[in-house]
Amino acid sequence: MPAAQGPWKSTRRQVLAVAAGTALLAALASPALAQANGDDGWPNRPIRMVVPYPAGGSADAVARRFAIKLGESLGQTVVIDNRPGASGNIGTLDVMRARPDGYTLLLNPSAHVINPEISDKSPYRALEDFTPISQVAKGPLVLIVTPSLPVRTPIELAQLAKARPDSITFATSVIGSASHIAEELFNRVANVNILIVPYKGNAPAITDLMGGQVTAMFDPAVTSVPLVKSGKLKALAVTGRTRLASAPEIPTTEETGLKGLEFYTWYGLWAPKGLPEALAARLEKAARQVAGDAAFRQAMRDNGLEPVGSGRKAFADLIRQESALYRSIARQSNIRASAN
Repeated sequence: MPAAQGPWKSTRRQVLAVAAGTALLAALASPALAQANGDDGWPNRPIRMVVPYPAGGSADAVARRFAIKLGESLGQTVVIDNRPGASGNIGTLDVMRARPDGYTLLLNPSAHVINPEISDKSPYRALEDFTPISQVAKGPLVLIVTPSLPVRTPIELAQLAKARPDSITFATSVIGSASHIAEELFNRVANVNILIVPYKGNAPAITDLMGGQVTAMFDPAVTSVPLVKSGKLKALAVTGRTRLASAPEIPTTEETGLKGLEFYTWYGLWAPKGLPEALAARLEKAARQVAGDAAFRQAMRDNGLEPVGSGRKAFADLIRQESALYRSIARQSNIRASAN
């Protein structure tokens, strides 16, 4: 068959020209479109996950397990960056000021929400200055003491504090942490006034507790239970409604006779404010996948925590509820920090 002539030849050239032009426009527009949608090949380099506490503490332990699985889900390395100091504010503000490009994240415990509720000069607000991605895990605290302390229950600790008030001190990871709130609650419900000594994280606090520089502490199970099982510390009770599956021998505070001390800590994933919707959605999906990972779930439960993997809306709703709770506790217990 002879080649087509006339109109067909002209139309074919037009079609080819239009197709080529369309392809060129698409190629030129795709980077801008991807950037506008918050996707530009993300993640194409390692992601930094800031933990505003020292290595070896409970937040660090959760973050390292979570980072490995998050990296597997995203197909990119997630690097932990410990930035302790100023009651967690140094690392927290580092993330708050970072570019919202998905390459800087924050793994922070519930102190992230507590701090603004007890400090007159908090430099941030949890929801206003960050993008909440997901609650990662939650769990009760463990009341731990030095092994030589002659007490077996929280009530006996309170009795000893009343008899020898200068001999008992609480360590707390930082002012405004869950351990700090739990210790203030203990003072209130047990009608004692045990001195609370703040540290720059629960790792140095536990070190001093084992060394006898302080007497007692409320600490997440992820760091306290292994030390209890090794005999380096003694557990008096857990603040949950039920016993820990990983340490069922430790009674709840209510079982020991102390009422009104049910309390939990939790860990959440955050990004800087202004994170594009596309990246926030991908991080939320990845966090949910981590929470459903069998190995991660077992690791959390082995350490007294329950994996969560909540969505962004559920996490934001929790933050509002928790903010009101901590504000009420701070008011009732007269907890106030002029600065952090």
